[in-house]
Amino acid sequence: MAAPRDIVDALECVLSVYFSGVRHNLRAAFILCDGLIELTCFAKHDPRNTITKPIGFDDHLRKPAIALDPATHALGGRIQGNHYLRNKMHHVNAAATVDSQRCADAILDAVACIEHCFPGATATFDDRLKVALRVVQLYSASGNGRHRSDFERAMNSHRWRIRDSSPKITEIVVAPGIRRNWGLIIFDSTPDIEVILNRIGAPQAIPRA
Repeated sequence: MAAPRDIVDALECVLSVYFSGVRHNLRAAFILCDGLIELTCFAKHDPRNTITKPIGFDDHLRKPAIALDPATHALGGRIQGNHYLRNKMHHVNAAATVDSQRCADAILDAVACIEHCFPGATATFDDRLKVALRVVQLYSASGNGRHRSDFERAMNSHRWRIRDSSPKITEIVVAPGIRRNWGLIIFDSTPDIEVILNRIGAPQAIPRA
């Protein structure tokens, strides 16, 4: 079952921010995951958009159509924990942030929520999203340190552009293989990135239970 288009677009937005080189990108992507999950829950239990009263975040998770009660469901518990942290970041400490692993875990939990609400949705994602999520998984709690190191080295050494002439004195050379520049290529060089992932033995992205 494919997820609604706006959910897929929202996921792509989260990934774009995560891979961007802007300051506080991890904090922003983490917060956006909260909205993505809420959007997913709304689309599942109210597909016709008939609800007019506000619904609390935890109440979303406990809806029968969602069945992610934090008290009884591991994924629901992780989502709730991320939501509470997001609230602290917003209302208690505006400077608080998360590290790469916590952000990657939150993204994968959001994807797991999409898969839970719309079974089979991740299989319908286009290759750009699937490959980007494989990279995210490398930096999650389920990632492998050796794979991460191998991936970063391969990204740095890969020849992203073929150019015979030297850059002009007025040109700035941007190395897309450096992690802070991955946002320039993550969605536009999918075949190259997939080759690198396969070469280092990185696993396929698997929705978290």
